[in-house]
Amino acid sequence: MELKKTKQPIMGLAALLIIFFHLFPVSRSNDVVSSVIRYIVMTGYIGVDIFFFMTGYMAYFSKTDNYFQYVKRKFLNIYPLFIFSCVLFIITGKLSIIKTLLTLLGIDLIMNGGGSLLWFIPAIMIFYLLVPFYLKLVKKMNNIQLFIISMAVWAVIMLALENFAGNHSINIFLCRVPIILLGMTLAKYEGKWEVSHKLISALILLVVGVFLTLKFGYMVKLNFLISDIFYIVAIPYVIGITLFADAIFGKIKSYLFNSLGKISLELYCFQMVFGSLIFGKVIRYVNGSVLAFIIVFGVILVLSYLMYTGRKRTKPPIAH
Repeated sequence: MELKKTKQPIMGLAALLIIFFHLFPVSRSNDVVSSVIRYIVMTGYIGVDIFFFMTGYMAYFSKTDNYFQYVKRKFLNIYPLFIFSCVLFIITGKLSIIKTLLTLLGIDLIMNGGGSLLWFIPAIMIFYLLVPFYLKLVKKMNNIQLFIISMAVWAVIMLALENFAGNHSINIFLCRVPIILLGMTLAKYEGKWEVSHKLISALILLVVGVFLTLKFGYMVKLNFLISDIFYIVAIPYVIGITLFADAIFGKIKSYLFNSLGKISLELYCFQMVFGSLIFGKVIRYVNGSVLAFIIVFGVILVLSYLMYTGRKRTKPPIAH
């Protein structure tokens, strides 16, 4: 894998999948093309899993000797936009000040899971708080052994929560912990995979992943033993797509996905904040839901790019 080189376009692909999942109008037709598009859109939630995998992967290379500098750097990378998005919701009357504070602190994530505004951001921040401690263990233990032990601990905790906790909303994040840990584990092999090996592995994982998600993560979502465990079932699909994208983007430069990758955080925020609202307005004046989606996507792209350039100009230099 060479994900350090192909990170940006892969993040762009992930952002696109999430936008399609939330906003693209799915056809009910049963022809082959419509069925394939419907499957891609309805499993587009894996865009979040790709984000998590890439976050874990890149965290492996982080400089964490100074814990507070590391946390400060990560906080300033993602939280200002999160705060801005919450303020917009306060202005529009969709969030109270108390609810906003709970959201920013990650408490609403614990209580409401995916129902919490931009839940992905506080979830990632929680992960960043723990990264330095995990990397210290990586230096002391074999990478694979640490992953196996971590997964065993995760399984015990998840089963305990399933049986003794009444609210499982946080599982939307907790069931993504394995893909994050897998990212940190596989990062050790950066640059050590041949393209042919990546493509073969990607093809095998995609076949297995498509089968599993069709059966357990598409129309019917698996909740066996642990609520939302279908996210675990989707891991082969996620890794297969990531490996395939890594192989392709490693050979072919994609201006489109590279550009989307640069503004992936902004795209994520603005499609959640404005996507449905703008779509509801646009659909009244255009003929066709697909056209409405294209217009909304264009608006979100422009807003995201403007926010990205604004953040880039005002972002203070941070010591590494």
